[in-house]
Amino acid sequence: MKQFRALLLGLGHIGCGYDLHHSFAINQPRSGLATLTHARAMVCHPCVDLVGAVDPDKEARDRFASVYKLPVWSDLASVEQVHGPTTFDLVVVAVPPKHQPALVEDLLDCFNPRLLLLEKPVSIDASGAQRVRLVAARSSNLRVAVNYIRRYVPSVLKLQKQLLLGELGELLHGRIVYGKGLLTNASHFVNLAEAWLGPLHLNGQIVLGAPFADYDYETNLTLEPEMHPGALLHVCSIGASGLRAGELDLWFNGGRLCWLNDGQSLCLWKPSHAPPGDSYRPLKVVPQQFATGMDHYQHFVLDSLVRHLQDPSQTPIHCDLEAGLQTLNLLAGAF
Repeated sequence: MKQFRALLLGLGHIGCGYDLHHSFAINQPRSGLATLTHARAMVCHPCVDLVGAVDPDKEARDRFASVYKLPVWSDLASVEQVHGPTTFDLVVVAVPPKHQPALVEDLLDCFNPRLLLLEKPVSIDASGAQRVRLVAARSSNLRVAVNYIRRYVPSVLKLQKQLLLGELGELLHGRIVYGKGLLTNASHFVNLAEAWLGPLHLNGQIVLGAPFADYDYETNLTLEPEMHPGALLHVCSIGASGLRAGELDLWFNGGRLCWLNDGQSLCLWKPSHAPPGDSYRPLKVVPQQFATGMDHYQHFVLDSLVRHLQDPSQTPIHCDLEAGLQTLNLLAGAF
């Protein structure tokens, strides 16, 4: 039974492009090979009524309409003409970060949704982020989530509880390897590290690197975890060579936890016993493996938000606006 009315703003890659040609079944989550876009996740979720979508590009609108057979408009004013002051339960904003603050402001001038899901990064700089914060604060009932997808993955949440309880001990060293922009790609893994380690701070070792897009850089830098004094998290780009990567590798005195570069599994190595005559413990050869299910990452995000709408006390927003802005403000400080 459909419970929540939704609107999608933006029909680019993450809006509806990545999985456009995969088969699917309406109201059947994960019914196709992949759930990589907001459109696919919403159409396949039995509790979400996707009313339609908005995009200024006619070709993008035509693609969406041909696959999903739903209304599509060129701007918010056209939606308002059809639906009037309708309150949507969920609005997903999936546009480039330089356009997101202005679009959020326009959206909230027209409608009063219960929940917004914003793409990451929220903006291209701290001033845009502050604009989003101030606009969102005008509505006391509005909740805002940010689409840092890994924060909603069940196996990530399970391990997060263990880490915050200190089950792996103190962090000794960490490393993020990425390519395709500090804000664009590395921020995913910095945001995940913040969820697992707590607040991070720049320690001043910054190499700006080659530019990416028109607002980003292939930056190398070093971060310090506030809750693990003395440890460092090195963020290293390989993007200047034309390679894309995404790996978070954390060494604790109680083991090693790694989001592998292929994204399909998390690996946890626990210490073994020291061999006779040696006081140093090796890690076990074979790690525990936790599947991430990343072929359906956008379903995990949406399903979590649906459960939040159903009962906020039981399901928090795993990456809310403040968490998304914390990551943006941290990394924007490197430029």
